Amino acid sequence: MKKLPHAIYLALALVMVLIAIPKLEFREAWTLATVFGAVWIGFALLVIAANLHALLGVDEETRQQLEKIKRAKRRMWQLKLRQQESRSRRAKA
Repeated sequence: MKKLPHAIYLALALVMVLIAIPKLEFREAWTLATVFGAVWIGFALLVIAANLHALLGVDEETRQQLEKIKRAKRRMWQLKLRQQESRSRRAKA
């Protein structure tokens, strides 16, 4: 369910690109219309790439790796705290 919006946005972006490409002017050399068309296509491709990235779950893998790192750091801090507590207990005794 979390990936449904990305699929919809991807489909809409692809439809927009398919409709817009025949209407954009690319025949003339660097006019305002040509620059606009190139920038528009660039942004549309960026939107498509972002939605594909989300659909393929690349973020999910990265999130899982970061979560593993966070858990390992928590364990290390807990061990350090326990060691400090035991040292302070020994010093008091």
